[in-house]
Amino acid sequence: MQYQDIVEAGRRIAGQVVRTPLVRSETLSRMTGVDLSLKMENLQFTASFKERGALNCLLQLDADERRRGVIAMSAGNHAQALAYHGQRLGIPTCIVMPRSTPNAKVEQTRVFGAEIHLQGTVFDETLAFTERLAAERALVLVHPYDDPRVMAGQGTIGLELVEQSDVLETVVVPVGGGGLISGIAAAIKASQSDARLVGVQVERFSAAHAAFHGHQPSSLAPGTVAEGIAVKSPGRNTLPVIESLVDEMLTVSEEQVEQAVFRLIEIEKTVVEGAGAVGLAAVLADADAFEDQRTTLIISGGNIDMMILASILQRGMVRTGRFVRLKVEIPDVPGALGELTRLLGEFDSNIIDIAQERTFGGSSVRATLVELSLQMRGEEQVDEVLNGLTSRGYEVALI
Repeated sequence: MQYQDIVEAGRRIAGQVVRTPLVRSETLSRMTGVDLSLKMENLQFTASFKERGALNCLLQLDADERRRGVIAMSAGNHAQALAYHGQRLGIPTCIVMPRSTPNAKVEQTRVFGAEIHLQGTVFDETLAFTERLAAERALVLVHPYDDPRVMAGQGTIGLELVEQSDVLETVVVPVGGGGLISGIAAAIKASQSDARLVGVQVERFSAAHAAFHGHQPSSLAPGTVAEGIAVKSPGRNTLPVIESLVDEMLTVSEEQVEQAVFRLIEIEKTVVEGAGAVGLAAVLADADAFEDQRTTLIISGGNIDMMILASILQRGMVRTGRFVRLKVEIPDVPGALGELTRLLGEFDSNIIDIAQERTFGGSSVRATLVELSLQMRGEEQVDEVLNGLTSRGYEVALI
């Protein structure tokens, strides 16, 4: 992949994908002390940057390849992008997904008319089936990241950033297999060689980070909230570009990614999947590393499972002190529970759930243990409630 390939890709896909906005975040900039702008690729029709590479590849097929159709192995954004643009262009699309793929993702892809196969319980099994089916039916295999045409398509984000910014100082990009960052880096470095390109992976899937730093990758842990970049290894085409053009590679934890997703919803009012939030996670984890640099975060996608999103929101409420659980011991006499709830009302805390335990709790047979889930304004109010109850003689503890 060369810079000219990216330029041609930009001309090829123009008008068929969204030219996504670059938005400065006043609140996040103030919160972190870093001048932050967000490139909102979650605003693509299928809510992911993957449309760019998939479409660039489809538009380069010859008439015979279009007739035969394409195949891809993907359980997420690449599948939807290829299926959507394949349907638009009248190109048959076959998608192979692991058997464990949530039904919601299967249906989100099927709605675009793709032929779906659920095969394999691990990556290698799914890949083997995909390659075998491609050979049997003479289908064109469109790799999610390790294809120069796909890389060039993703690089059109870099072209847009150059046009949308008077200067690019630091660009932070999610990294899985490396297709996104290799394309963006090639596009930006061609005109702004001093721009700093930073890749971010999750600790549980950090093979590109390990390769970049000359380490052996750690064993893969089960599951990650950033499933869109949960890739076993970087591509053969992408890794050389990463090694030559990317300036830094960082990793972030699962908790840091969850916090970034929570902050983007709370502050920017935008839904972002775990993979799309790793750039902000890196800044929140170490703002000093980005101090005095105009920093652009690639918000790569917004396809997050609703159950995962619900859990992230609940856990975020707990971390920020807006949802707490208390354990309070009260006398086992009439009116004691009513008095406790009255006091909690005085402290402006909202009782979400309450349970009373006599048999397994309490310091004596004349006491009972009450567990409460409370909605609060934040950590300051939590301290007020704890201190207020303690000052009135209650034994109270956070659970």
